[in-house]
Amino acid sequence: MSEKKRPIIAFTKYSPYMVIDLEKMEDARGNPLTLKPVTMLCRCGNSKSKPYCDGTHSLTGINSDKEPDRDPYKWKDYRGENITVHYNLGVCSHDGTCIRELPSVFNVNKRPWIAPDNSDAEKIIEVIKKCPSGALSYTIAGEKHVDYYKGEPMIKIARKGPLELYGGIILKDDQGTAPETYDHYTLCRCGFSKNKPFCDGKHLKNRFSDA
Repeated sequence: MSEKKRPIIAFTKYSPYMVIDLEKMEDARGNPLTLKPVTMLCRCGNSKSKPYCDGTHSLTGINSDKEPDRDPYKWKDYRGENITVHYNLGVCSHDGTCIRELPSVFNVNKRPWIAPDNSDAEKIIEVIKKCPSGALSYTIAGEKHVDYYKGEPMIKIARKGPLELYGGIILKDDQGTAPETYDHYTLCRCGFSKNKPFCDGKHLKNRFSDA
């Protein structure tokens, strides 16, 4: 794909998400969703046509500021004998896949909460590759791995959750924002995140609805 044809998601502090030149978007079950050359997606959380924008933000406004009490941006390394897992709470969307699929390694009720020696490196890598936000990465044999999505550019609409963007979708806003990796990242669509435009899991606490 040529650089000029790479899909883009563009927005300002006061506008919805504008998706340009993307060919694939799907819901949480994998069903295809309609895309136009330019598609507007809800960012305020109040549209009656989610995931699409219906203009409600023009009445309710969009709170797009990062909050001072957001989770701290800090990478932490969890070293094992064969693999080092890297985690950043400030990027995490709290998808929970790591905890559900490999609780022997990822257990929030223990300290440290990531224990890389409790499973095979291959299994840990498999789970890390399912993290949608970029909060998890790993180093093995001296090489750090951050990008690992192999499919075409796409957006997945997480059920009652964020936009999950994959495959090099360029983010352009008026704040100079950049994700950890364009390979995969998550954007808030509930309006509650304290780390906008990125998701921080507040849709869970606030029981965000797709309706």
